[in-house]
Amino acid sequence: MKLQKKIIINKNLNELNSLRIAVKSRYFIECKSDKDLDLAFNFIKQNKLKFVILGEGTNVVFRKDFDGIVIKNLYKKEKKITNDNVKISSGYNWDKFVLYCLKNSLFGLENLSGIPGTVGAGPIQNIGAYGEEISNYVEHVEVFNFADGNTEILNNKNCDFSYRGSFFKKNNHLFIKNIFFKLDKKFIPKNSYEDLRNFKFTKAFEIRKKILEIRNKKLENYKVNPNVGSFFKNPLMNKNEFKSLRVLEPKVKFYNQDALIKISAAWLIENSGLKGFNFYKARVSNRHSLVLINEDKAPDSILKLRTKIKNLVKKKYKIKLEEEPTII
Repeated sequence: MKLQKKIIINKNLNELNSLRIAVKSRYFIECKSDKDLDLAFNFIKQNKLKFVILGEGTNVVFRKDFDGIVIKNLYKKEKKITNDNVKISSGYNWDKFVLYCLKNSLFGLENLSGIPGTVGAGPIQNIGAYGEEISNYVEHVEVFNFADGNTEILNNKNCDFSYRGSFFKKNNHLFIKNIFFKLDKKFIPKNSYEDLRNFKFTKAFEIRKKILEIRNKKLENYKVNPNVGSFFKNPLMNKNEFKSLRVLEPKVKFYNQDALIKISAAWLIENSGLKGFNFYKARVSNRHSLVLINEDKAPDSILKLRTKIKNLVKKKYKIKLEEEPTII
């Protein structure tokens, strides 16, 4: 097997995932350009390798060493504003991009301030927070297809966005290169979320500041306490299912989500007696029950804690929790 200079063998991924799990990848490459993508594509094809695309590693759980190639996204080719349209490459940091938009008087993404990770991870997860989702502002997405080596463009409809999901999450052979956003030139505060509704915001920077304050108070800094943010999605129920749940648990915390009801996964976990719960070398955060903190270099503790939580919640509420991070 002929190895190119840019391809690293047996790369330790400990510092490249926010859980600090000490696993290795058989091969590793940083992709900063189209040339790098072509190199990775040809290497994968010639050697029939499995691959995974990695951003900042803040939403991924490695179960074991990866017997393939990890493609690290450092693609930063484009950063361009035209009127209310922004073209941005996927390798840029998400929160720095939000700040860049606000400094250029382009609004809409301010409620998504403070979310860790790259710009490219946003559409994959359809990231959302404080009553807003990235899908409301994505016009189209340019991708490199590792199945055939071609570049394609998908419009918003083709992205098939859903709650914490998208076409990209189901088709992980697509490397997001650039994202095209259509933003607002006029700031309209979105403060319907319970933590924001008692405040009057006249500037986007005010709502950003408040959201960063809330996030810093509620959530854990992964650089201090290794975590992936929210480990579980909020379960969705139809109205009949919700009605049955309310009979058993009249105080259950919920949010309206179009025709469905979104149940607070944090409430379910906390009311199962699991807030602050320790299990092996992992624990549920005392700040927020959706945050699982890893204190183990191996993946065993965090995965065992994940299973323990899912089993207890299902036993008590007959609700199956789904993981938010990608488990590899």
